[in-house]
Formats: sequence, C-alpha cells, structure tokens
Amino acid sequence: MKTIKKGLAVLDTFTQEDPNQGVTEIARKLGFHKSTVFAILSALREAGYVLYDTSSRRYFLGFKVVELAGRVLYHKDFKELALPILKACADKIEEDVGLNIMIEGKRVCIALVESRYFVRQLVPLGKALPLHCSAAGKVLMAYLAPSEIDIIITRYGLPAFTDNTITNKKHLLDELRKIRERGYAESREEFGKDAAALAFPVFDGNRRLVASLSIQSTINRLNQTSRQRYVMEGLHAAREISGRVASMSL
Repeated sequence: MKTIKKGLAVLDTFTQEDPNQGVTEIARKLGFHKSTVFAILSALREAGYVLYDTSSRRYFLGFKVVELAGRVLYHKDFKELALPILKACADKIEEDVGLNIMIEGKRVCIALVESRYFVRQLVPLGKALPLHCSAAGKVLMAYLAPSEIDIIITRYGLPAFTDNTITNKKHLLDELRKIRERGYAESREEFGKDAAALAFPVFDGNRRLVASLSIQSTINRLNQTSRQRYVMEGLHAAREISGRVASMSL
C-alpha cells in the first residue's frame, strides 16, 4: 500500500506548471530518496504512465493517463451530457455526428447520432480504429506530446488503407501541426472509399484534450459549399461540450 501511495504521489507532481521533471526535482518535492523515485518512475514508464526524454533526462506523463481519463469519460454521465449537443449539431447539418476518445493509442467512438442519409460513412460504436487515417483520430493524436506520438507510431505503424492514407511520419507530423493551428481536422478517403469527415477537439477545464467530435460525411456532400457551415457548427458543438466537461470537474 505504501508503494502505491508513493507512486500516486509521484504522478501528482506532474502539473500544468511542471509537465516535465527529473528524478532529483521530484525527490526534492516529495522528500523521497532519489533511488526510490527512480524505481517508481521506471515502473510507471514500463506501464506507459510516464515517458522519458533521453536528451533532457526528464519524465512526463504518458498516453496511458489520457486513456484512463478517456475511460472515465466513457461513463454514462458523459455520454448523456454530450448527446443533446451531438443531436442538435446533427439536426442542423444533417450528417452523422460522433464523439470519440483514445484508448490504447486508438480511436474509439463512444456516442453517435445518425443522419437520414442512406449513403453514409459507417463508424462502429466501441470498435478501436487507427488514429492516423481519420479526422477524429488525427485530432486525438494532434494534442499528444511528440514522444507519445512516437510510441503510437512505433507500436502500430502507419499502414495504408487507401491511396490517400498518410503513411509518412513527417507528413503526418506536418498534418498534426496544421490541425492544432486551425483547430480542426479533415480527412478525405483516408480510411475508406467515398468517406470524408471533419473533427474538432473537446477539452476539459485545464485545456487537456479528452475527446474529439466528428462529423462523418462523404466526399460529395463535404464540399467547398458545405465545409464552412460544417466547420462553424462543429466548432460550436465541441466548445459547448468542452464547457460542460469543465463544469463536471468543478
């Protein structure tokens, strides 16, 4: 029990003000021996809760922590909070609108409001899908630390599903940077034929990414005329959910 408490204490030292820390720094904060902190960090690193930057010799939180946050948000209360907003957005644009989280370095859709269209981009609820080949997945990836992105690419690779799939790491990193700059992602036939989508980040009260809101469409319906309206409605819905998530944590 003491070891668990010490491990949790180490994790608690990683804050928005101190996201990257060394062994000595953590030991000084907690009053632990450096060898104890190193042993705890080694165990947390092996489990994916922290990552280590060899150049700076500093640790930071790993995507396993994001996954746990996602599991909390999988709770019924979160889906019930988001569903009215998803439905309002879907009613306005007449497209499928979904909510996605990251689990084990993959994208999982946890809520979906379907449109009236017969021709649709089918996204199965609860199924783990790659991050690099969808708008929803790329948003979830865009706000990770570089080392977390490296781990996911090393673990899963960048397999091609269509001719439009991004399979080059440099091209992917450029795409993720553009997503952060403009505040949303787009995909066109990157995972399946005729499929097109937009996706928008959902943040908690500390501006940590917790989910992505996706608008699932087709390459014909998502065009120059509709894109501006879809982006406006998607950004509005994602911000509204972010506000409610922030309220949940108060």
